[in-house]
Amino acid sequence: MKKLTAVFLSILLAFSALTLGANAADTPKTQKLIDAINGGQAVKVTLKSGTTMLGSSSDTFIIKGNALAYEYNTGLFNIRLLLKDGALYAYLPKLPFFYVKMSALELGMGALDVPTLVKLATGATFAILRYVKSYQETIDGVNYDVEEYFDNASVTAKFCYVGDQLKLLKVTDAQTHSVQNTYFESISFDVSDSEVAAPVGLNVTPLFKVLFASLLVSALIPA
Repeated sequence: MKKLTAVFLSILLAFSALTLGANAADTPKTQKLIDAINGGQAVKVTLKSGTTMLGSSSDTFIIKGNALAYEYNTGLFNIRLLLKDGALYAYLPKLPFFYVKMSALELGMGALDVPTLVKLATGATFAILRYVKSYQETIDGVNYDVEEYFDNASVTAKFCYVGDQLKLLKVTDAQTHSVQNTYFESISFDVSDSEVAAPVGLNVTPLFKVLFASLLVSALIPA
């Protein structure tokens, strides 16, 4: 399997980070959220990713049916990658008149059953983490309803809610003393067909094929 396949699988695993077991009498919000993701046909998750010279930036992951999309947005600029019907498209949603298209075979990717992969990923995570307790905690001046989970080793995951909206995932590793915060801008189960529609217009792949492939390697695959 080529490296690019791992990029899209990592998008699926981003959703799997939400899947956690529960031993409490009342079903935790996190478990309800994951049940909704696994039981539905569409989900859109937007993460806050920081600030650039063009403004605040975000990463959005979209699944609808067997289509999978990733969009990076910063200020006035945004770019979308769409994997659908055996092809990978890259285009600017605000200017969808030009696009680059490569087949999954060209990228070394086989056929993906996206809903099944999501369920497999969430199932694997379910076997690792267990629900510990729920409480309130103020983090960086914001009061959250926290659901805490533990991997029975060194990792503690805190799912932090404002009302019923997941806003922060704080993961602490006691062994490495590392802390990783993931900030959620929104989670929605309302995905329009246009968000996973193949672009139309001028196919500029012959002009930018080499550049497109190199950008994917440098921008999306961690060093």
